[in-house]
Amino acid sequence: MKINFLLLFFVCLLAFSCKKKETTTTKDITPPPNTASPNSFTLKKEGVPYTANYVFVSQVDEDALGFETRIVSNEVSNNTYAGFIRRSIQPGTYVLEDGESEDFSLLHAQDENTLFGWEEGSLTVLSNDTVAKVMHCTFEVLLYNDDCDGSCPQITDGEMTLHY
Repeated sequence: MKINFLLLFFVCLLAFSCKKKETTTTKDITPPPNTASPNSFTLKKEGVPYTANYVFVSQVDEDALGFETRIVSNEVSNNTYAGFIRRSIQPGTYVLEDGESEDFSLLHAQDENTLFGWEEGSLTVLSNDTVAKVMHCTFEVLLYNDDCDGSCPQITDGEMTLHY
């Protein structure tokens, strides 16, 4: 029985390896935007709309969710946003001050050389269903880096829905 199986295996292997090679064209391996994804992330930076085509959500630790957004899947540092939000956060409005919060953080990579944290703003948790594991929030923040010199970009109309 083992010999028959091995013989059949080698015959199949030979048959597949002897097939004429077909010419192949290089295909773009970037996955298409997942329009069926339940996660969403939109905002306006200095009034210019931004809608992420890719929103990745992961559990960082017991009570923290990480999120990362991109317009182009494999461009990690080209107009992307990332951050964390506390998984157990309750609905309500949270004031964000001095670039530090135990509840929420947002970072922005404008390009490879221009990175921003945030200085101040607000986060409004509209809902956080810990059974269905879905959170809906709005936010506004003033971005910050040491090179802004008082003219840092403002994020308005921020809105995200995260499934975790």
